Amino acid sequence: MGNKRMNMTPFVTVFDSRLNDAEAESAQYICHRVIDTLLRENVRECVNYSTLMPSAMLPAWLGRYAQLSHLWLKINHFGDGCLWVPVIKTTFMQDWRSAGLPLLWRQNGQVQALYTVEAIIACFAHGLPSAAALSFNAFGEECQMAAEQRVICEAERKRWFAEFRALHGVTTAGTQLPDWHVRLLHYDRLGAFLDHPFYPTARAKLGFDAAALIAYGPEFQKNFLLFWLAVPHALFHPNADNEQGLPSLWPSFGAVGLPDAMKSTHVLIPIHPFVWGQQLDDLLDTAGLHATIRAPRPYLAVAPTLSVRTVMLLDAPEWHLKLPLTIRTLGAKNIRTIKPSTIPDGHSIQTLLSHIVAGEPSVADRLLLTREACGAHVDNQMTLGYILRRYPAETLQGSTLIPVAALLAQTPAGDTVIEEIAAQFYAGKLENFLNDYLDLTLRFHLVLWLRYGIALESNQQNSIVVLSQEEPRLRLLLKDNDAARIHLDSLTRRWPHLAAHVAELRDQRIVVTDSLALAQMFTTITLQLNIAVLVERLVTILALSATTLYSRIRLRIDTMLEELAAEGEDIGLARRILLEDERLPIKYLLIAATLAEKKDTGATDVNKFYGHSAPNFLKAK
Repeated sequence: MGNKRMNMTPFVTVFDSRLNDAEAESAQYICHRVIDTLLRENVRECVNYSTLMPSAMLPAWLGRYAQLSHLWLKINHFGDGCLWVPVIKTTFMQDWRSAGLPLLWRQNGQVQALYTVEAIIACFAHGLPSAAALSFNAFGEECQMAAEQRVICEAERKRWFAEFRALHGVTTAGTQLPDWHVRLLHYDRLGAFLDHPFYPTARAKLGFDAAALIAYGPEFQKNFLLFWLAVPHALFHPNADNEQGLPSLWPSFGAVGLPDAMKSTHVLIPIHPFVWGQQLDDLLDTAGLHATIRAPRPYLAVAPTLSVRTVMLLDAPEWHLKLPLTIRTLGAKNIRTIKPSTIPDGHSIQTLLSHIVAGEPSVADRLLLTREACGAHVDNQMTLGYILRRYPAETLQGSTLIPVAALLAQTPAGDTVIEEIAAQFYAGKLENFLNDYLDLTLRFHLVLWLRYGIALESNQQNSIVVLSQEEPRLRLLLKDNDAARIHLDSLTRRWPHLAAHVAELRDQRIVVTDSLALAQMFTTITLQLNIAVLVERLVTILALSATTLYSRIRLRIDTMLEELAAEGEDIGLARRILLEDERLPIKYLLIAATLAEKKDTGATDVNKFYGHSAPNFLKAK
C-alpha cells in the first residue's frame, strides 16, 4: 500500500462553484468554443508539437478521466507543464476538436482537472514572456464577458420568443410580418443570437456593459434617438456627392435646438448615444476639436441592426446609417470605428460592382447592391464620421431580406430560419433553396475572382438573401464591400474602363499583386463561412451525409470552372486550391485579432491572417 500511495498523483479540480445554472451553461459553452478554436488555429503549435495518445497508451495516473475520450493530445512544450486535451477526430476546418471537459494539467507531480476557460488559457500562456502572456490574460477576460453577455442575451431571446408567439401565434413565420424592412429587422435580431461560426467569443461586445448591451445591442433591438454635433465646415470632409445624397429627413439646425444661421458655418453630424457623454469629451479634447458644438436635442429615431454600429432610420428604413463605436467585436483589436478611407473606397467598389453586375447576364437580374455614396468624416478622425447606405427599396417591396448570418438561427416557432423560408418560398423543399443559393453565390464570386480579379469580404452579415414569390425567387444583396481584395494590374489590363472606378483607392491593402490573396478571400469567406457552415447544419436537417452534400458542391464548382475555362478564363489556381489540394486556406481570427501582434503575424489586416490547415472537404475521396 505504501508504494502505491507514493506513486499516486494528487489531483486538484479547477472550477467555479459560484455560478448559477445559466451562468454555468454559458461558461461551458464558451469554454468548448475556445478549446476548439485553440486547436483549429494551432495556437502555440499546440497540435503540430503534440503527441497523439490513444487509450492504450494513457498513463495510469489519468485514471478516472480516461473514459472521456479514446484519444488525447499530450502537449508538453508549454514551459515546465504538460497539458492533456481529450479530442475527437473531425474533418471540418480542423483535424481535432474538444471531446469535453476537463482538460488535465500536470506540473511538478501534481495534476489539475481544468473545467474553466480561464484555467485553460492560463496553461496556454504558461512559459511565455510576460508581454506575450498579457494577450492571453486579456483574452481570458474577454471569455468571461462573452459568457456574461450570453446569459443576458439568452434570457432576452426566451422572453422575446414568448412575446412573439403570444402576439403572432405559435406558428407565425417572420416572413409573414408586414413590409420588407420589418422582416429584415426581425431576421437581423434572430441572427444576433447566433454566434459567429469561428470566432469563439463573438458573443462579447467589449466596451458595452449590461446597460449598454440592452440599450444598443441588436439582440434587444430597442429604438433610440441620435445625438448631433455641429462641426465647422473646414473640419468636415464629405464624400463627393454627400450633400445631394442625404435623406430628406436629415435634421436642420433648428430641429436639434441650434440657431438656423449656423448652417453657413457648420455642418451637423450624427453621434451614437453610447459615445455622446464623457467619451465624446475625451475624443474632442484629444483631437483638439474645440470648435465643435453639441446640439441640445436628439433627433432621428433608429433601431440597431445586426452589425451593431449600423442603425436603420425608422422613418426612412431604406436608409441605414453606420456610425463609429468605441467597442470591439470579433477580437480585442477589432475596434468598431470608421477609417476615413473606407468612405470613398466603399463607394468606389460598389460602383465598380454595379458595372460588373450589369455586364454579366447570368447574374444581372439576381444581384442587388446598396448605394454607398453618402458619407463623411471629421478631420480624419476614425471616431467622428458616418456612412449612409441606401437599400434599393423600389425593388424590395414584397420581398423578404435575410442576412446569411441568420439562416441557421432558431426561430420563435422552434425550427431554423432556413427551414422557415424553405416552407414559405420553396414549398418546403429545402434542397431547392440550397440549389438556388449555391448557384448564385458560387457563380457570382467565381466570375468576380477569375474574370475580374476581385474577391469580396461579403461575409455572413454583408450577404443578404432576398426572397420573393415571383421570379427570380432568390436574389443576393451585397453591402459594405470596402475591404475587398482587387488584383488591380489584372483588372486594368483586361478591363481598363472598370479599373477607372477604383484607380484612386485610399486603402492600399485592397490592392493585391497575385491571385493567392483572392483565393484566400474566396475560400475563407464565400466557401467556408457562407456555404460550408450551412452544409454542416443541413447534414442533420436533410438527413444526408456531409460527403453527399460536398460532392454536389464539388460537381457544381467543377462545372462552373469548366464553363469559365471555355470562355477563356484561367482556372488553374482555382481548380488546384479548391478541388485538388489536401488543405484549404483558413483564417486564424483569434491569433491575429487577439493573441498576437501584427509584427508577429505579418498581417496588415487582423481579419486577413491565413493559415493552410483546414482539411479540404471538396477534395474527391
